[in-house]
Amino acid sequence: MPPSANPEWNEVFFFPLRLPPICDEIQLAIVSGSKVLATATLHLSHISSAGAELQEGTPGFLPCFGPSFLPFYGPRPDSAGTPGTDTGVAYRGRVLLELSTHMGTPDGRQRDAIAPEDIARVKGHLPRRRFGLCGVFYSATMVPAGPELLRFELSLGHYGDTSNVTCKPAPSVTPQYCPLFDGNRYHYLPWYGDKPVAAVTSSWEDAGHRWDALNLLRTVCRRLVSTHG
Repeated sequence: MPPSANPEWNEVFFFPLRLPPICDEIQLAIVSGSKVLATATLHLSHISSAGAELQEGTPGFLPCFGPSFLPFYGPRPDSAGTPGTDTGVAYRGRVLLELSTHMGTPDGRQRDAIAPEDIARVKGHLPRRRFGLCGVFYSATMVPAGPELLRFELSLGHYGDTSNVTCKPAPSVTPQYCPLFDGNRYHYLPWYGDKPVAAVTSSWEDAGHRWDALNLLRTVCRRLVSTHG
C-alpha cells in the first residue's frame, strides 16, 4: 500500500491444510510487484502438537499462532552500490497476524474482511512502552583479515540501524578498528582495556502480560527441578 509505511490490510485468508502435513513450514512474504521484499516462516512443529492421545498422554492441539507480531527479514539494500559488497540481511518490518485451524470441509472462501469489532479488540491490547538495550563488547577475535575498518552495530528492528532514516540516530555502533594479526592464528580488534558500548532506545507494544506469565512458569519449573532433582 504505497506510500504508507504502516499499511493496514485487515483481511483474512482461507487455505486448506491436510493433517498431518507433508511440509513443516508456512512461508509468508511481503511482495512489491514481482519483487520479494522480505520473508518470514512459521514452523508447524512449533505452533501445533500431535499429542499422545493413543497412549493416554498429553492431548495435542491444531496449528495456532497469535494474534502477535511476526518479524520479516530481507536483503539489506546496498546504498553505496559497491560491487562485491555483502549486503547481508536486515529487518524489513513486521505483521500483526493470527493463525487458527478449524476442522471440517472448506466452504470455498479464499478471502474476507476482518470484523470491525475484532480490529478494535486487538488495538485495545497494544499500548506502547519505551525499552532500552545496552550491549558491551568484550572481545572480537577471528575476524576477517584485510585493510577495511570493522565495526559492530546493535539494533532492534529499525532502531539503531544506521542505514535507516525513519528512526532517530542512536549510539548503536562501536568505533571502527583495523584488524590486527595475533602473530599465530587469527586477526582481532584491538580493544584491550577500552571495551566499546552500544545502546538503543526503542518503542514497542507492551506485551508484559505475556512475559510475566512466561517468566512465572519458567521460575516454577526451575524450582521444581531443583527440588526434585
